[in-house]
This record gives sequence, structure tokens and C-alpha cells, in this order.
Amino acid sequence: MVIKILIINFIYLFFAFSSAHAYLDPGTGSIIIQALLGFLAAVAVALKLYWHKFLRFLGIRKKINFDDENKTSEDQKNLDK
Repeated sequence: MVIKILIINFIYLFFAFSSAHAYLDPGTGSIIIQALLGFLAAVAVALKLYWHKFLRFLGIRKKINFDDENKTSEDQKNLDK
């Protein structure tokens, strides 16, 4: 109900005035586009960082064991002895 009232008020304020006597320079559109692209890039990086945890939370993926993948050749030699 509150959201409906806010939307109606925004639409009324948007269409109620005929002129604002304001100036937006050509760089304003560029700044808005840059902010949107920056936001999308930040969301993409956050998703990339937490994608595996998110899939594990949903039960799609199992926990990865990194111990086997990170062994050095020296560790392998010690295990062979």
C-alpha cells in the first residue's frame, strides 16, 4: 500500500510541472551511464566471488577439497617415500 502511494506521488510530481528552469550539461548523461556500468561491474564481481558459495547453499554443488590440488612436488616426494 505504501509503495503504491509512493509510485502515484512520483508520477504526479513528474508530470505536474511544465518547466523546471534547470540545466543539465552534456556530461550528465555520461556520468549516469558510467554509474550504471560501474554498478553492473560491481555486481558481476560480487557474483563471481561468491558464486560457488551460492551454489553450495542451494545444494547444487558439493564442497571442493583443495588439499589434493595444492600439493607441491616436494609434498608428493615425501608421500612416495
